Amino acid sequence: MKPSYYLIAGFTERTSYSMAKVLLSKRVPLIITDIEADSNKRKLIKVLKKKGNIIDSLGNQSPSILEKFPVQLILPSPGVPLNISLILEARKRGIPIIGDIELFYRYKPENTYIGITGTDGKTTTTTLTHEIIKKEKKCLLGGNIGIPIFNLYKEAKHSIIILELSSFQLETIESFKPEIATILNIAEDHLDRYNSIKDYIKAKKNIFKNQSKDNFAILNLDSPYYRELKKGLSSRILTFSLKSTRANIYFKNDIIYYEGKKYMNRKEIKLKGIHNVENAMAAILIAKIINISDNTIHEVLASFSGLEHRLEFVREINGIEFYNDSKSTTVNSLEKALLSFEKPIILIAGGRDKGLDFTKLKSLCKKKLKELILIGEATEKIKRELSFNPYYEASSLKDAVHHSMEIGEKGNVVLLSPGCASFDMFKNYEERGRKFKEIVMRINPEKIMK
Repeated sequence: MKPSYYLIAGFTERTSYSMAKVLLSKRVPLIITDIEADSNKRKLIKVLKKKGNIIDSLGNQSPSILEKFPVQLILPSPGVPLNISLILEARKRGIPIIGDIELFYRYKPENTYIGITGTDGKTTTTTLTHEIIKKEKKCLLGGNIGIPIFNLYKEAKHSIIILELSSFQLETIESFKPEIATILNIAEDHLDRYNSIKDYIKAKKNIFKNQSKDNFAILNLDSPYYRELKKGLSSRILTFSLKSTRANIYFKNDIIYYEGKKYMNRKEIKLKGIHNVENAMAAILIAKIINISDNTIHEVLASFSGLEHRLEFVREINGIEFYNDSKSTTVNSLEKALLSFEKPIILIAGGRDKGLDFTKLKSLCKKKLKELILIGEATEKIKRELSFNPYYEASSLKDAVHHSMEIGEKGNVVLLSPGCASFDMFKNYEERGRKFKEIVMRINPEKIMK
């Protein structure tokens, strides 16, 4: 009798590799497909072949694979669109299609899951929530944050598992049921993958689809999509807001109020930016549900300084402050970065366009920017949509930084907040941010003549 295979579509070192190792330990035979067959993928496959039964189909993602082998389950990596021919053919044949989050949940349903998603702020809020909860309870951190969920497999037993979840991961949810779930915010993103913002919201909203009345859904009351997100939910809804005192937790006159009572002062939160007040409020709600003490919540908020590549202070040179916000890959995150500073900003923006609308930032840029420096493929689009002067078209990130030093003055902020993906010039936003910091740190202030 021929074995029935699990087929992994899209082979990544993070998500797929850790999942494959666990499946092979369970003696599940695998087919691994990918449109690419680079040396690193080949190397990883070679390691996996020593652990179990694998059919290597790197370089081939044809639906014909389904003719050759009996496939029981399709496991697409988050970056693989669900409209490729292989997956469409699998649907026709009635083959189930699920992702790593769903598969892990089926193996480990006994854990308490906390799911965090949103267009922006996911990683900061997920990390902050983990920092708070781990002070008092056993908890694990994973998901889109860069820690594959299957890396947690051995430790995950009656634990609290805090997951950052992307819309791509949420597309393939079937039974996954987080006890607490939040959508921090919704703004245009990934419109190069989704036909409309409605499709994007539908994917995000999957985070709530299996919740019941005993579970919690945390929503941003200020979101223009609040009513749409709230519609049809079975769980108990809690809200946070920067504007409305009707929320369970809200911000007013530099004070955070919880259930109508003063909870803490804005100055007690170390994170920079009003958007991080929103992130902090979401984390507070989650922590309160989990019964974490107020002392612990206050202590962590007072000490947590944020993450690399997220409004990260790099250096001050001759009175000019440099900030690395390379994680900013949307118009919404760029807007929040601009709102975080009162000083004149020299903005470095651009990269690979994701089909987003920059025109909504025109008036804000006029108020905030001293000069706009553009890099990457989206240069012409951003220049056209922002209509901002003065601007400079940089030939590289190094050129952009050096130009910022030429025009910068004491009291200015040089802000790398691209509002675009990084893949036109870099492997990822991390590489872009590290390169920016490297360039800035190499500047010799004594050689700069004004």
